[in-house]
Amino acid sequence: MKGISLALVSIALGAVGQVILKLGADKLGNLSFAGRALVSDLLRIIKTPEIIFGMLFFGFSSLLWIKVLTRMDLSRAYPLVSISYIIVAVLSYLILREQFTVQKIIGIAVIITGVIVLNY
Repeated sequence: MKGISLALVSIALGAVGQVILKLGADKLGNLSFAGRALVSDLLRIIKTPEIIFGMLFFGFSSLLWIKVLTRMDLSRAYPLVSISYIIVAVLSYLILREQFTVQKIIGIAVIITGVIVLNY
């Protein structure tokens, strides 16, 4: 797989991981991380399957990203990470039922333009 394809897979895995983490966070509700609640909150987090799966997606994404960095210049690869914002916006709309606004569409167009300008 070429560097840019591998980068896109890594970025997609990270974005999917973010959405899965959000599903887990929604299950957790409020976390205080204060005093005695800290240990209880941490235990709740590590017992939540969506949190575990989300972190696994992030971990695999990170390993692939290291491989990407062996094949591409950082100044060319890193701007591609902004594509994750687009993936998260679309998945948030489809899975989390978040709104897809005109501002998001304009932002996505700006991101796509920026990635094209930086990479071609």
